[in-house]
Amino acid sequence: MDEAWYDDEAGPIVRPYTITRGRTPGRHTRLDTATQVVTVEPRPESPRLELTPEHRIILDACVRPVSLAELAVMLTQPLGVVRVLCSDLLDHGAVFVRSPRTEVSREILEQVYRGLCRL
Repeated sequence: MDEAWYDDEAGPIVRPYTITRGRTPGRHTRLDTATQVVTVEPRPESPRLELTPEHRIILDACVRPVSLAELAVMLTQPLGVVRVLCSDLLDHGAVFVRSPRTEVSREILEQVYRGLCRL
């Protein structure tokens, strides 16, 4: 029985919806490309969270802050898949996230303007 789970040139063929088990990002809508993910130390053991190889890669990579965009590149997966995996880890307390500042104050803009004028 020869199943087509592997392509000699392309490597393993696993569809993104298989990795996420068909799930899409839910509660954690604040996870955007610039969101920084950091592993919580010590890692909590949760019997409810079945760690996939992708989950483990994320946990190992995030000992320092790593953006969702960087994780997507590391995993060679679409950003939506990485959002779902990080959301799983966030739900179980294995990671925490830091979103970039969405508001920029007038003072910061003026400092940037003055800096640019000095160039």
